[in-house]
This record gives sequence, C-alpha cells and structure tokens, in this order.
Amino acid sequence: MIAGPMRADGERTLSEHASKALLAGYGVPVAREALVADAEAAARAAAEIGFPVVVKLCGDAVAHKTERSLVRLSIADAAGVRAAARELLALRRPEDGEVALLVAEMVRGRRELIAGVVRDPQFGPCVMLGLGGILAEAIGDVVFAAAPLSATEARRMIGGLRAARAVLEALRGEPAVDRDALAAILVGLGRLVVERADVRSVDVNPLIVRDGKPIAVDALAILGPPVPELPPRPATDVLTRFRPLFHPCGVIVAGASSHPGKFGFAAFHNLLRFGFRGAVYPVNRDGGEILGRPCLRSVAEVPADKADLAFVCTPPAANVEMLRACAERGVRAAFVASGGYGEAGEEGRARERELVRMADALGIVLAGPNGQGVISTPESLCGALSPARAHLGREPERQHPLGVPELRGADRRRREQGDLDRQLGADGDGRLPDVLRGRS
Repeated sequence: MIAGPMRADGERTLSEHASKALLAGYGVPVAREALVADAEAAARAAAEIGFPVVVKLCGDAVAHKTERSLVRLSIADAAGVRAAARELLALRRPEDGEVALLVAEMVRGRRELIAGVVRDPQFGPCVMLGLGGILAEAIGDVVFAAAPLSATEARRMIGGLRAARAVLEALRGEPAVDRDALAAILVGLGRLVVERADVRSVDVNPLIVRDGKPIAVDALAILGPPVPELPPRPATDVLTRFRPLFHPCGVIVAGASSHPGKFGFAAFHNLLRFGFRGAVYPVNRDGGEILGRPCLRSVAEVPADKADLAFVCTPPAANVEMLRACAERGVRAAFVASGGYGEAGEEGRARERELVRMADALGIVLAGPNGQGVISTPESLCGALSPARAHLGREPERQHPLGVPELRGADRRRREQGDLDRQLGADGDGRLPDVLRGRS
C-alpha cells in the first residue's frame, strides 16, 4: 500500500491503488487492477486482466493524473503496454516520491458519476454524490447527506440529482443505472467515514456505469488525525430553532419602502395582501406612511418580543448592525434580501462572512442574503420579493394564498407542526433531512 508523507497538518494521501483497496473493503465495486514495478511486469499483468487495459503512474503525490498526461487508455496488446509503461516512468518527477505502474481493466460506459465523503465542521461526516468525469466541477450537480446512511436515505440522495432522470434512466441503448447498486455504494461510503475516524475525505471520480452497474475506476483518499465533531443536535431543537422563520408571531420589515420597485415595498405589500396573521412593523428611517400604515423610524421602536422574524431590505453595509438591533427586540430569524454579498467578488464574500458570524453570535437563523423571500402557508405569510401589484391608497386585499383554508385550535397546531416538518424536509416519522439532522 502506497501512502504519502505526513504533512504539517497531519494529513497524508493514499495512492489510487490503496484508496480503491480501502473502498473495496466497504463494498464499493472497483475495476480489476494490479500494481507493478516495471514494463515487463505491466505486460504480464495486462495479459492476466485481459485486453484492452489502462496503464497509469501511481504514487503518493500523483493526485491529478489527467492534467499531467499520466494515463494511457485502451491499450490493446502487450507491446502497447510496455511502451506506455516506459513513457509513464519517464514522466515521473522527484516530488512524486516512490511510484509504481497501475494496470487496470478498461471500463467502458457513457455515463460517469462522482461519489465521496467529507468531514464538514458543522454537519460532521457527509456522503456526496454527483455527475462525474472531468467536468464534475463545471457541472456542479451534487447532493450531500449526513453519514451514516440507510438504503432509503441513499435512494433519496440519488433522486436529488437535478439530472437524475436524464442520466440514470435507460440511455442510448444502455440499461438504466441500478439504483440499488448505487445506493449500496453510498451506504458503504457512509459506513466507511463513520467507522474510520482517520479518513478525512474520499473522492471517487469517476464511477463509470457499465451495463447499469457503477464501478470505481479512480479514487483518492486523504487520512489524518481524528477531527473533533459537534455533538448531534436533536431534531426537536432544530425544529424549534427554525420555527420563527416559518411561524413568526410578528414580522419587522427593515427598509420598508413606498417605491413599488423596491424589495422593501414588495415584502411589506405581500405580507399585508396575503393576510399574515401576526403583527407587521414597517421600519423606514424617514417615518411616514406606506400603504396607509405608519412607519417606525427605528427598529428600537418595535415593541419588545412582539416580532421574531425580520425581513432585512437595507443596504449591505448596514445589515450587521441591523441584525444586532433586531436581536435586541427579540428577533430570532432573519431573511436578508440585500445583494452585494458572495455574488459580488471577494469584498462581498468577506461581507457575507461577517454577516453570518454576527447572526451566529446573536442566535439568529439567517436566510439569504440575496434571496427571493419566505412563504409559509399555515400563517398566510407571503414574503416573496416578486414585483407586487400595489393597492395604493387603500388597504391591500387579504387573501389565503393557494386557497389554504384557515385552521383553528388543535387542528391548526397539528397542521403547523406538520408543515414545519415538511418545510425542513422531515420524514413521516419526524426525522429531519440528513443535512439538518446532524448539526445546525
């Protein structure tokens, strides 16, 4: 087994061959292969595996073989294997350290997937699945779930791919992807990352689909000292934490505006028009009236503990202090409509990190920034930021969105809990979705 030297952070990489050996121990199908030292041994291994074959340079520091042209595909005979082996050995660099030749069967298939595991500082060990191959990063069609996984959770992951139907169904004469086999791979990856605390991450790219069965043809595992993880948070705690976002007692619209083209108008208008059941507090530093409602000049004028959700429609430079002011009035959730954050380059990303840090410090659930609104039908809460047709000069019409009837008493409370479960993706038994179940 080839393993890289330990870095300053304690991490070390496993070679492709060692990475796939690790995966095979957890039920991940891998291509038939052999690790050899020279061209003649490579030719003998190829004859045993069966032509055509692939020959690669394999070593502890050889992580991106395609970029360095360290892979030879579809070699049809022993002479070709010898020539490829000599070429690859001639391309090794001093920084590659100890290297060998990896001879593997040529796995053919039109569809490629990517899978793996990672340890997230918030969510802990997670399993990943996505469209794979050399364009994996460009396409970005990936889903994550907290480990360990059940077979049902793994199948749900598979269905979560945006291109699931187009890629996993029968395609151009090839059978549909065996979803049970793919789910078994994801379950195995989840078991691996839970049982092996020294595994920091695993990248399986690609998983080539042959005759409907996914097969790992390349992999990279990174090991390191175990990382302390946050303790799991009970589902009830997470549901309680998110309740103000979907079932607020009152809403502050910070940056309310009389201009129909502004987010501060759209949010305020829609909250009134669709009959939000709680109190709505428009805040505009100039005071005045909007849609016949008097505006407060400051969040500090909002009665304490009468609003636990804020729609923040103020400029990004003001939003950190706006969150602080809202928290002082009892706000526990905030939707930030403002742009100028992560989409605006490094300066915007730094501003976004500062906003998140402040929300975390204040105990505020943060949605956004630069979002499109919040809708919660049980509360008749429509905070969508789509352009609103103004009812200027008169009270906006009160409507039940989507024809949802009003519920009262115990029926309404049961509806609220079920709706919150669904909004957060909880299963029928009340379990939260994988990404929320572990940490928050």
